[in-house]
Amino acid sequence: MNIFHQEILKKLKERSPKEGSPVLSVYLNIDPSFPSNAKGGYKTILDQMLTRIEKEISGDGNLKNHFREDSQWITKKVETLIPSGKTLVAFCDISEGFTYEEEIPLRLPNLVIYEEVPYIRPIIEAMDEYERYVICLVDSEKARLFLFAFGQLEEIQDTVSLAPVKYRKTVGTDHMRSQTIFKRRAETWTSWFLKDTSSRIYDLMEESKAQYLILMGPSEVTSELFRLLPKTLQEKVVARLRMSTKSRGEDVLETILPVVEERERANELRIVTDLITTANKLGGGFDKAVIGINPTIDVVNQGRAYLLVYPAGTQIRGYFCPKCEVLLDHSPKENKCPYCSEILDATDDLIWLASEKVLALGGKIEEVKSEDASRQLLSQGIIGAFLR
Repeated sequence: MNIFHQEILKKLKERSPKEGSPVLSVYLNIDPSFPSNAKGGYKTILDQMLTRIEKEISGDGNLKNHFREDSQWITKKVETLIPSGKTLVAFCDISEGFTYEEEIPLRLPNLVIYEEVPYIRPIIEAMDEYERYVICLVDSEKARLFLFAFGQLEEIQDTVSLAPVKYRKTVGTDHMRSQTIFKRRAETWTSWFLKDTSSRIYDLMEESKAQYLILMGPSEVTSELFRLLPKTLQEKVVARLRMSTKSRGEDVLETILPVVEERERANELRIVTDLITTANKLGGGFDKAVIGINPTIDVVNQGRAYLLVYPAGTQIRGYFCPKCEVLLDHSPKENKCPYCSEILDATDDLIWLASEKVLALGGKIEEVKSEDASRQLLSQGIIGAFLR
């Protein structure tokens, strides 16, 4: 998932504006699990967003031609796309030979921006919101650093200790003294190597803004490395696991996933417990959180929902107005919108539409996967929200 690699993000952030040559930035929901996307519904949404932007470009014929050239590029990409992620992120300025595209496993709001520089704010916000782990797989002679983020593991560094001497066992009393000397030298060099590894970990934690650290390798080595870490990093270590530095990346991922999933379950349970407690609190709870279908949809319509919380995979039938985009969990009299009198459309997945609306207004969503947390939500009203 290169879109979140620091080097690529840096290039996008530092790209200089080109006079008369804006960049087309596209964020498109392509999640295959969404029913309408299975029929290519995201293509229609992209066309609608591009058409709206083109209508907003007035006067300058060259600028319109430039936009059409860029929009044709992204349209062709989407036409032949076989979605594997949840959001397609793309940037292009065809006249300058600048294009970039990536599918990511996160849901970001549908958005098209046409301005002088790439619009990367949603990426920055996603990086701030989602948890990241640095993994150090180490022994006395080798260290491998990984970054785990957004469900994917990426190897960042592979460092080998170039020790000038190595301790080797020999036989005979004449060699006992030399063995001791070699052993001390090897231990000293290992200590230097682990100190250097500690510095590399610190740099990667700072660069990636990772919140947690996992140490892997022989227990005696990870214990010594832990001792050499600054206190601020020691507090971020969430697990120490045994593993060979020769292990494949797939094996590293399989080993750390239970640790990550356990932390995610605990976090989801904390969020749901806080939501239920706050929403049910007497004397002012409704100013901070709500729970239940009707009150939650109300605050979503009002733009007050900061964090929408719901069990993953749960669907609720409802209605929405195609004109003013209001959402309803029941059909009013004559199936007309109570605000603009437009005929309402039915939907099998009101939660999905609510989450899209929250994201579009700069809010966040929490799809709860934990069985315990989901059970609590379902018993209390299915969905809820913390308020702005």
